[in-house]
Amino acid sequence: MLKPEDFDFVSKLIKSRSGLVLTQDKFYLLESRLMPIARKRGLKDLGELIGALRGMDRTLIEDVVEAMTTNESFFFRDTKPFDQFRHVVLPHMIKARASKRHLRIWCAAASSGQEPYSLAMILQDFASQLAGWRIEIIGTDISREILNKARAGLYSQFEVQRGLPIALLVKHFQKADDMWQISADLRSKVQYREYNLLEDLKPLGQFDVVYCRNVLIYFDQPTKTDVLSRIAAQMPDDGFLFLGGAETVLGISDKFKPLPRQRGIYQLNRPGAPDVDVSELEKVQAGGSAAAAGAGAGGFAFPKPKAMQTGAGSTPASSAGATGTTARPASTTPTTPRSSFGTGSTTGGTGSTYSRPSTTGAASPGTSRYGSSSTGSTGSSYSSTRPATPSSSSFGRTYPRKPDDKKD
Repeated sequence: MLKPEDFDFVSKLIKSRSGLVLTQDKFYLLESRLMPIARKRGLKDLGELIGALRGMDRTLIEDVVEAMTTNESFFFRDTKPFDQFRHVVLPHMIKARASKRHLRIWCAAASSGQEPYSLAMILQDFASQLAGWRIEIIGTDISREILNKARAGLYSQFEVQRGLPIALLVKHFQKADDMWQISADLRSKVQYREYNLLEDLKPLGQFDVVYCRNVLIYFDQPTKTDVLSRIAAQMPDDGFLFLGGAETVLGISDKFKPLPRQRGIYQLNRPGAPDVDVSELEKVQAGGSAAAAGAGAGGFAFPKPKAMQTGAGSTPASSAGATGTTARPASTTPTTPRSSFGTGSTTGGTGSTYSRPSTTGAASPGTSRYGSSSTGSTGSSYSSTRPATPSSSSFGRTYPRKPDDKKD
């Protein structure tokens, strides 16, 4: 059993290095994350590990902080922040930045890269409108190891099944043995750098759009207020901030204000903050809600497998999705994969509802980590030329549940 003074020591150490507040009810997390480090070092239990930490072994401290601040990420997490980016933020920025033709996006706590790559996929579909623009997507994190994974862009079958529509898998990924690798073109669109949100953010420069999702929930209120204040200082008057669905600025910071009738997206609370049109987004959200009601998780609509299709007038079959069992309407014709992101041969309309071949519903998309970082890169120029699309793909139909010790 871990002594109270040992728990107090390690929790203070982790908070000082990452901002993560570790309470007594999270002891199970401490044990599951740190015991592998103890075994690797030949230590018999957490008591011995914490004893070694008291010696202020820098490498050991880095390993412990990294283990405690590593959380999973997945593509297009929660759907809504990406619809908001597509239908509100990008149209605004394309008009407002028409003379500068430069856009900087920061994904704080980028983890293994699914969030910045999701944004890169959307931007790729705006290639014709962004031709000649200098686009910078900066992904930062506290973990050097997880950033190396993000740079490689290699994901397991399980990882690509979580939130990534199959049309985008086929379009942007190639099979690499038993893994999937995102295209070199999209990898070149994102720059990664090791960085900690508790550090001075000024070296990162100014950002038009900031994604800092599912990070603040792990901080105490003074740390949340401080981080939001420093983020605001790095943004122009018409910048946009995205937070996680369980996060808010209300009662924490007066630097930002919610976008009217929208959750998770904020503007600067300054006189220069513009009025933005959300009508197109609301149409998409209304359509997505209707599709989700009959199709399953995340606002994605899936046609039934051909073998399960029934004739007119029969009762719709049901199929288990990532978040439960949902009724699917009958169909007599298989649906060609379509993606609302983009205008290429594999894409469809402008909404957020994806039609997929026979797969079950995927869990909702995105990322969650504590660290952060940036780069002084010069960005990448978007053109309307797109990489060749693979002719076929393998896409599993089993969606394992999220491990209990990985809950955000």
